[in-house]
Amino acid sequence: MLRDVDAMQAALVPEVPARMGGLSVSVAYRPADGPAAGGDFYDVFAPERGKVAIILGDVVGHGHGALTHAALTRYTLRAYLQTGLEPRAALALAGRVLADRSMENFATVALAVYDAREGRLVFASAGHPPPILHGLQTREPLAMCASPPIGWNVPTGRRQTTVSLPPGAVACFFTDGLVEARCAERELLGRRRLSEILAGLGSRPDAEKLLAKVQSKALSTPDDMAACIVAPEMTIVPDRIHIEELEADSQELDRGDVRRFLETCQVLGPAIERAVDRAGEIMAVFGTALLRVELLVNGATVAVSPPRPLPGAAASPHPLPQPVGGPSGAR
Repeated sequence: MLRDVDAMQAALVPEVPARMGGLSVSVAYRPADGPAAGGDFYDVFAPERGKVAIILGDVVGHGHGALTHAALTRYTLRAYLQTGLEPRAALALAGRVLADRSMENFATVALAVYDAREGRLVFASAGHPPPILHGLQTREPLAMCASPPIGWNVPTGRRQTTVSLPPGAVACFFTDGLVEARCAERELLGRRRLSEILAGLGSRPDAEKLLAKVQSKALSTPDDMAACIVAPEMTIVPDRIHIEELEADSQELDRGDVRRFLETCQVLGPAIERAVDRAGEIMAVFGTALLRVELLVNGATVAVSPPRPLPGAAASPHPLPQPVGGPSGAR
Protein backbone atom coordinates (compact mmCIF):
# COMPACT_ATOMS: atom_id res chain seq x y z
CA MET A 1 0.00 0.00 0.00
CA LEU A 2 2.79 2.44 0.90
CA ARG A 3 4.50 1.54 -2.37
CA ASP A 4 1.30 2.44 -4.29
CA VAL A 5 1.01 5.75 -2.46
CA ASP A 6 4.65 6.59 -3.21
CA ALA A 7 4.14 5.72 -6.88
CA MET A 8 1.06 7.92 -7.13
CA GLN A 9 2.84 10.83 -5.43
CA ALA A 10 5.74 10.48 -7.86
CA ALA A 11 3.27 10.72 -10.76
CA LEU A 12 2.02 14.05 -9.42
CA VAL A 13 5.47 15.65 -9.33
CA PRO A 14 7.04 14.44 -12.59
CA GLU A 15 10.51 15.16 -13.89
CA VAL A 16 10.51 18.31 -16.00
CA PRO A 17 13.09 19.39 -18.64
CA ALA A 18 15.41 22.20 -17.53
CA ARG A 19 14.55 24.13 -20.70
CA MET A 20 11.26 24.32 -22.49
CA GLY A 21 9.74 26.73 -25.02
CA GLY A 22 12.10 29.62 -24.32
CA LEU A 23 12.00 29.18 -20.55
CA SER A 24 14.51 27.96 -18.00
CA VAL A 25 12.49 25.67 -15.72
CA SER A 26 13.24 24.40 -12.21
CA VAL A 27 10.85 22.30 -10.09
CA ALA A 28 11.12 20.68 -6.67
CA TYR A 29 8.98 18.86 -4.11
CA ARG A 30 9.52 17.96 -0.46
CA PRO A 31 7.02 16.03 1.67
CA ALA A 32 5.86 17.37 5.02
CA ASP A 33 7.52 16.47 8.29
CA GLY A 34 6.11 13.06 9.18
CA PRO A 35 4.94 10.02 7.19
CA ALA A 36 1.71 11.34 5.63
CA ALA A 37 1.62 11.67 1.83
CA GLY A 38 0.23 15.01 0.70
CA GLY A 39 -1.62 16.24 -2.34
CA ASP A 40 0.80 18.78 -3.84
CA PHE A 41 1.19 18.50 -7.61
CA TYR A 42 2.75 20.29 -10.56
CA ASP A 43 3.13 19.94 -14.29
CA VAL A 44 5.02 21.86 -16.97
CA PHE A 45 4.40 21.04 -20.63
CA ALA A 46 4.13 22.56 -24.11
CA PRO A 47 0.48 22.68 -25.25
CA GLU A 48 1.67 23.98 -28.63
CA ARG A 49 4.86 25.20 -30.26
CA GLY A 50 6.17 28.36 -28.63
CA LYS A 51 4.04 28.07 -25.49
CA VAL A 52 4.64 26.56 -22.06
CA ALA A 53 1.85 25.70 -19.60
CA ILE A 54 2.42 25.56 -15.85
CA ILE A 55 0.17 23.84 -13.31
CA LEU A 56 0.86 23.89 -9.59
CA GLY A 57 -1.63 23.04 -6.87
CA ASP A 58 -2.55 21.45 -3.59
CA VAL A 59 -5.59 19.38 -2.62
CA VAL A 60 -7.04 19.21 0.87
CA GLY A 61 -6.06 16.26 3.03
CA HIS A 62 -3.38 13.58 2.92
CA GLY A 63 -3.10 9.94 1.94
CA HIS A 64 -4.53 7.90 -0.90
CA GLY A 65 -7.75 9.90 -1.25
CA ALA A 66 -5.92 13.21 -1.55
CA LEU A 67 -3.51 11.79 -4.11
CA THR A 68 -6.36 10.43 -6.22
CA HIS A 69 -8.12 13.79 -6.19
CA ALA A 70 -4.86 15.58 -7.01
CA ALA A 71 -4.34 13.32 -10.03
CA LEU A 72 -7.88 13.98 -11.27
CA THR A 73 -7.43 17.74 -10.87
CA ARG A 74 -4.03 17.81 -12.54
CA TYR A 75 -5.05 15.80 -15.60
CA THR A 76 -8.34 17.68 -15.98
CA LEU A 77 -6.54 21.03 -16.02
CA ARG A 78 -3.84 19.70 -18.33
CA ALA A 79 -6.48 18.56 -20.82
CA TYR A 80 -8.17 21.98 -20.80
CA LEU A 81 -4.89 23.86 -21.33
CA GLN A 82 -3.95 21.48 -24.16
CA THR A 83 -7.16 22.45 -25.99
CA GLY A 84 -6.04 26.09 -25.95
CA LEU A 85 -8.12 27.44 -23.07
CA GLU A 86 -6.54 30.36 -21.25
CA PRO A 87 -5.76 29.81 -17.55
CA ARG A 88 -8.84 31.62 -16.24
CA ALA A 89 -11.19 29.67 -18.49
CA ALA A 90 -9.52 26.34 -17.60
CA LEU A 91 -10.06 27.04 -13.89
CA ALA A 92 -13.65 28.13 -14.46
CA LEU A 93 -14.50 24.98 -16.42
CA ALA A 94 -12.74 22.71 -13.91
CA GLY A 95 -14.67 24.45 -11.14
CA ARG A 96 -17.90 23.32 -12.79
CA VAL A 97 -16.80 19.80 -13.65
CA LEU A 98 -15.11 19.04 -10.31
CA ALA A 99 -17.66 20.76 -8.07
CA ASP A 100 -18.27 18.89 -4.79
CA ARG A 101 -21.56 19.60 -3.03
CA SER A 102 -20.06 18.58 0.32
CA MET A 103 -17.10 20.96 -0.29
CA GLU A 104 -14.88 18.33 1.34
CA ASN A 105 -12.79 17.64 -1.78
CA PHE A 106 -11.25 20.82 -3.11
CA ALA A 107 -7.98 22.02 -4.57
CA THR A 108 -6.12 25.31 -4.73
CA VAL A 109 -4.38 25.81 -8.07
CA ALA A 110 -2.25 28.28 -9.99
CA LEU A 111 -2.18 28.03 -13.79
CA ALA A 112 -0.01 29.91 -16.26
CA VAL A 113 0.79 29.96 -19.96
CA TYR A 114 3.98 31.55 -21.28
CA ASP A 115 4.09 32.72 -24.91
CA ALA A 116 7.71 32.84 -26.08
CA ARG A 117 6.87 34.80 -29.24
CA GLU A 118 5.40 37.68 -27.26
CA GLY A 119 7.39 37.22 -24.06
CA ARG A 120 4.20 37.22 -22.00
CA LEU A 121 3.05 35.23 -19.01
CA VAL A 122 -0.69 34.80 -18.42
CA PHE A 123 -1.66 33.39 -15.04
CA ALA A 124 -4.72 32.79 -12.87
CA SER A 125 -5.27 31.25 -9.45
CA ALA A 126 -8.12 29.48 -7.67
CA GLY A 127 -7.72 29.80 -3.91
CA HIS A 128 -3.96 29.67 -4.39
CA PRO A 129 -1.17 32.17 -3.70
CA PRO A 130 -0.22 34.13 -6.82
CA PRO A 131 3.35 33.66 -8.07
CA ILE A 132 6.22 35.78 -6.81
CA LEU A 133 7.52 37.85 -9.72
CA HIS A 134 10.94 39.51 -9.77
CA GLY A 135 12.43 41.74 -12.44
CA LEU A 136 9.22 42.97 -14.07
CA GLN A 137 9.09 46.29 -15.92
CA THR A 138 5.60 47.03 -14.63
CA ARG A 139 3.77 47.40 -11.34
CA GLU A 140 3.31 44.45 -9.00
CA PRO A 141 0.32 42.31 -10.10
CA LEU A 142 -2.86 42.65 -8.03
CA ALA A 143 -3.81 40.03 -5.46
CA MET A 144 -7.33 41.34 -4.71
CA CYS A 145 -10.64 39.80 -5.82
CA ALA A 146 -9.08 36.33 -5.71
CA SER A 147 -11.07 33.36 -7.03
CA PRO A 148 -12.11 30.48 -4.71
CA PRO A 149 -10.66 26.94 -4.88
CA ILE A 150 -11.82 24.30 -7.33
CA GLY A 151 -14.46 22.09 -5.68
CA TRP A 152 -16.26 24.63 -3.50
CA ASN A 153 -19.33 24.41 -5.74
CA VAL A 154 -19.11 28.13 -6.51
CA PRO A 155 -17.84 29.87 -9.67
CA THR A 156 -14.08 30.26 -9.91
CA GLY A 157 -11.63 31.40 -12.57
CA ARG A 158 -12.73 35.04 -12.28
CA ARG A 159 -9.29 36.73 -12.18
CA GLN A 160 -6.39 36.70 -14.61
CA THR A 161 -3.15 38.64 -15.03
CA THR A 162 -0.96 39.13 -18.11
CA VAL A 163 2.58 40.51 -17.76
CA SER A 164 5.63 40.74 -19.98
CA LEU A 165 8.67 38.79 -18.79
CA PRO A 166 11.84 40.65 -19.85
CA PRO A 167 15.33 39.13 -19.67
CA GLY A 168 16.29 38.69 -16.04
CA ALA A 169 12.72 38.26 -14.83
CA VAL A 170 11.76 35.31 -12.61
CA ALA A 171 8.35 33.81 -11.82
CA CYS A 172 8.06 31.49 -8.83
CA PHE A 173 4.94 29.37 -8.34
CA PHE A 174 4.67 27.66 -4.96
CA THR A 175 2.32 25.80 -2.64
CA ASP A 176 1.35 27.24 0.73
CA GLY A 177 3.64 24.82 2.53
CA LEU A 178 6.47 27.29 1.86
CA VAL A 179 4.84 30.38 3.35
CA GLU A 180 3.34 28.33 6.20
CA ALA A 181 6.66 26.88 7.30
CA ARG A 182 6.93 27.61 11.03
CA CYS A 183 9.82 29.85 12.04
CA ALA A 184 8.64 30.06 15.67
CA GLU A 185 5.78 28.67 17.72
CA ARG A 186 3.25 31.11 16.28
CA GLU A 187 5.19 32.66 13.41
CA LEU A 188 4.99 31.64 9.77
CA LEU A 189 7.64 32.30 7.14
CA GLY A 190 5.25 34.39 5.05
CA ARG A 191 5.32 35.66 1.47
CA ARG A 192 7.67 38.61 2.09
CA ARG A 193 10.44 36.46 3.55
CA LEU A 194 9.94 33.83 0.86
CA SER A 195 10.43 36.59 -1.74
CA GLU A 196 13.62 37.67 0.01
CA ILE A 197 14.93 34.10 0.03
CA LEU A 198 14.16 33.80 -3.68
CA ALA A 199 15.99 37.06 -4.44
CA GLY A 200 19.01 35.82 -2.50
CA LEU A 201 19.39 32.84 -4.85
CA GLY A 202 20.57 35.02 -7.73
CA SER A 203 19.33 35.65 -11.27
CA ARG A 204 18.60 31.97 -12.02
CA PRO A 205 17.24 30.55 -8.74
CA ASP A 206 16.93 26.79 -8.32
CA ALA A 207 13.68 25.37 -6.89
CA GLU A 208 15.46 22.67 -4.89
CA LYS A 209 17.72 25.27 -3.28
CA LEU A 210 14.67 27.41 -2.51
CA LEU A 211 12.98 24.56 -0.63
CA ALA A 212 16.24 23.75 1.17
CA LYS A 213 16.60 27.38 2.28
CA VAL A 214 13.00 27.46 3.53
CA GLN A 215 13.51 24.24 5.45
CA SER A 216 16.76 25.51 6.98
CA LYS A 217 15.02 28.63 8.31
CA ALA A 218 12.00 26.77 9.66
CA LEU A 219 11.52 24.95 12.93
CA SER A 220 9.07 22.66 11.15
CA THR A 221 7.37 22.20 7.78
CA PRO A 222 3.99 20.68 8.63
CA ASP A 223 2.76 20.74 5.03
CA ASP A 224 4.22 19.49 1.76
CA MET A 225 6.25 22.01 -0.24
CA ALA A 226 6.37 22.29 -4.02
CA ALA A 227 7.79 25.03 -6.22
CA CYS A 228 8.20 25.79 -9.91
CA ILE A 229 10.52 28.59 -10.99
CA VAL A 230 10.68 29.82 -14.59
CA ALA A 231 12.85 32.47 -16.24
CA PRO A 232 12.86 33.59 -19.89
CA GLU A 233 15.90 32.71 -21.96
CA MET A 234 15.18 35.32 -24.63
CA THR A 235 17.49 38.32 -25.05
CA ILE A 236 14.96 40.53 -26.85
CA VAL A 237 13.00 42.79 -24.51
CA PRO A 238 9.27 42.29 -25.16
CA ASP A 239 6.75 45.13 -25.32
CA ARG A 240 5.92 46.14 -21.77
CA ILE A 241 2.41 45.09 -20.88
CA HIS A 242 0.39 44.53 -17.72
CA ILE A 243 -3.27 43.54 -17.96
CA GLU A 244 -5.58 42.69 -15.07
CA GLU A 245 -8.93 40.99 -15.76
CA LEU A 246 -11.89 40.50 -13.44
CA GLU A 247 -15.16 38.77 -14.23
CA ALA A 248 -17.55 40.17 -11.64
CA ASP A 249 -21.20 39.63 -10.70
CA SER A 250 -23.83 41.96 -9.23
CA GLN A 251 -22.93 41.04 -5.64
CA GLU A 252 -19.34 42.13 -6.18
CA LEU A 253 -20.62 45.28 -7.82
CA ASP A 254 -22.95 46.07 -4.91
CA ARG A 255 -20.24 45.37 -2.30
CA GLY A 256 -17.94 47.82 -4.01
CA ASP A 257 -15.39 45.17 -5.03
CA VAL A 258 -15.47 46.28 -8.67
CA ARG A 259 -14.87 49.91 -7.73
CA ARG A 260 -11.99 49.00 -5.39
CA PHE A 261 -10.46 46.81 -8.09
CA LEU A 262 -10.50 49.72 -10.54
CA GLU A 263 -9.19 52.15 -7.94
CA THR A 264 -6.30 49.83 -7.11
CA CYS A 265 -5.51 49.64 -10.81
CA GLN A 266 -5.32 53.47 -10.75
CA VAL A 267 -8.17 53.98 -13.19
CA LEU A 268 -9.29 57.63 -13.08
CA GLY A 269 -12.55 58.53 -11.30
CA PRO A 270 -14.74 59.42 -14.32
CA ALA A 271 -13.65 56.24 -16.12
CA ILE A 272 -14.50 54.21 -13.01
CA GLU A 273 -18.03 55.61 -12.98
CA ARG A 274 -18.55 54.77 -16.65
CA ALA A 275 -17.11 51.29 -16.17
CA VAL A 276 -19.30 50.59 -13.13
CA ASP A 277 -22.43 51.73 -14.99
CA ARG A 278 -21.55 49.66 -18.04
CA ALA A 279 -20.79 46.60 -15.91
CA GLY A 280 -24.22 46.87 -14.26
CA GLU A 281 -25.95 46.93 -17.65
CA ILE A 282 -24.05 43.89 -18.88
CA MET A 283 -24.65 41.98 -15.64
CA ALA A 284 -28.40 42.55 -16.02
CA VAL A 285 -28.25 40.53 -19.25
CA PHE A 286 -25.42 38.02 -18.78
CA GLY A 287 -25.13 37.71 -14.99
CA THR A 288 -21.47 38.78 -15.01
CA ALA A 289 -19.30 41.34 -16.79
CA LEU A 290 -15.65 41.17 -17.77
CA LEU A 291 -13.45 44.13 -16.83
CA ARG A 292 -10.11 44.29 -18.64
CA VAL A 293 -7.70 46.87 -17.29
CA GLU A 294 -4.41 47.72 -18.97
CA LEU A 295 -2.02 49.30 -16.48
CA LEU A 296 0.11 52.03 -18.02
CA VAL A 297 3.08 54.01 -16.72
CA ASN A 298 0.66 56.69 -15.54
CA GLY A 299 -2.88 55.47 -14.85
CA ALA A 300 -4.81 52.76 -16.66
CA THR A 301 -7.48 52.13 -19.27
CA VAL A 302 -10.48 49.86 -18.76
CA ALA A 303 -12.78 48.02 -21.16
CA VAL A 304 -16.02 46.34 -20.03
CA SER A 305 -17.60 43.54 -22.07
CA PRO A 306 -19.84 40.47 -21.73
CA PRO A 307 -18.09 37.39 -20.30
CA ARG A 308 -16.45 35.02 -22.72
CA PRO A 309 -18.58 31.85 -22.79
CA LEU A 310 -17.04 28.57 -21.64
CA PRO A 311 -17.13 25.53 -23.96
CA GLY A 312 -20.67 24.15 -23.99
CA ALA A 313 -22.21 27.28 -22.45
CA ALA A 314 -25.06 28.87 -24.37
CA ALA A 315 -24.95 32.59 -25.10
CA SER A 316 -27.66 34.87 -23.72
CA PRO A 317 -30.59 35.34 -26.16
CA HIS A 318 -31.33 38.82 -24.79
CA PRO A 319 -30.17 42.00 -26.56
CA LEU A 320 -27.29 43.84 -24.92
CA PRO A 321 -27.91 47.46 -23.83
CA GLN A 322 -26.03 50.08 -25.80
CA PRO A 323 -22.89 51.46 -24.12
CA VAL A 324 -23.04 54.77 -22.28
CA GLY A 325 -20.35 57.36 -21.60
CA GLY A 326 -17.44 58.57 -23.68
CA PRO A 327 -14.43 56.67 -24.99
CA SER A 328 -11.85 58.23 -22.65
CA GLY A 329 -10.48 55.76 -20.11
CA ALA A 330 -13.41 53.32 -20.18
CA ARG A 331 -15.37 51.70 -22.96
